[in-house]
Amino acid sequence: MSRRGFTLTELLVATIVFLIGFVSVFALFLGGMRMRKLAEDTTRSSLAASCLIDEIRIDAGEGGIPMPPKAYVGDGFARSSEQDGDVSGSGMDTELFAYRPIPGTWYRVMKCTDLEDIPENAQTTVLKLDLLVVPFGTTDETLTFRDLDRRLDLLSDLTRPDREAASPDQIAARLVQRGIGFRFVAVVTRRPSWMPARGP
Repeated sequence: MSRRGFTLTELLVATIVFLIGFVSVFALFLGGMRMRKLAEDTTRSSLAASCLIDEIRIDAGEGGIPMPPKAYVGDGFARSSEQDGDVSGSGMDTELFAYRPIPGTWYRVMKCTDLEDIPENAQTTVLKLDLLVVPFGTTDETLTFRDLDRRLDLLSDLTRPDREAASPDQIAARLVQRGIGFRFVAVVTRRPSWMPARGP
């Protein structure tokens, strides 16, 4: 009785079929890992945004001086322009802030207005916040939009002058587009101490 082995053609076909199956399974595995990371980042960002909105709500309801909505832009906590001075052009307008309770999470209040999109209305009882949260692990003490652009090559399709002139809003939009950053819009009702108390 003769024992017949596999031909070279049969071995090649079997190898190709095995490789196609292996690559497909590996691609599914990588896709699953990406989805797990996205789910983790989304959960972490949502938790940070929820906590930040609560902290801003508390900050918006205390203090004796009414602050305009634009005072919350940046780190989300109102301060008078007399205390901090003008921050335009100082780098503060491009800085993200570390959210310490959730390590590796950075945020910035991109815009804050009243319901009629007026940022100067200090007497408003409602704040509309546009909050950007970026889960980005780094050991750096500070992080700016330019840092993120350099590290992640977010604006690679722009020319160098256009890239240098890009606004934080453009970089934030790219972060959201790539699934690296998350934007949250929230409406915060405040009852500051400067409002008269209601009757019995």
